[in-house]
Amino acid sequence: MGALGGAAVGAGAMYGFYALAGFRFPLLGVGIGALTGYGAKLLYKGRGNELGIISGVVALAAVVGTLYLMYGTFPIISIISVAVSVSVAYRIASG
Repeated sequence: MGALGGAAVGAGAMYGFYALAGFRFPLLGVGIGALTGYGAKLLYKGRGNELGIISGVVALAAVVGTLYLMYGTFPIISIISVAVSVSVAYRIASG
C-alpha cells in the first residue's frame, strides 16, 4: 500500500508540474521512485529484497504511465528516467 501511495503522490506531482508549468521534465520520475521506495518502507516497517522488487515494479508502472499521459506516447529516450526511478525505489525499499 505504501508503494502505491508514494507512486500516486509522485505521479501527481510530476503531472501537476507539467500541467502548471507546461514544461515536460522526465527526470522528475526519479522523485516517483524515491517516494515509492519511502512509502513502501514506511508502511511495511521493514525492508527486504521482495519489498524492493515490488517497489521497483510499482515505480516502473507509475513513471511509464505518467510519461504516457504527458507525451501521448512513451518517448524511448525516457527509458533513462525509468531505469533510474526503478533503481532508486529498489534501493530505498530494500536497503
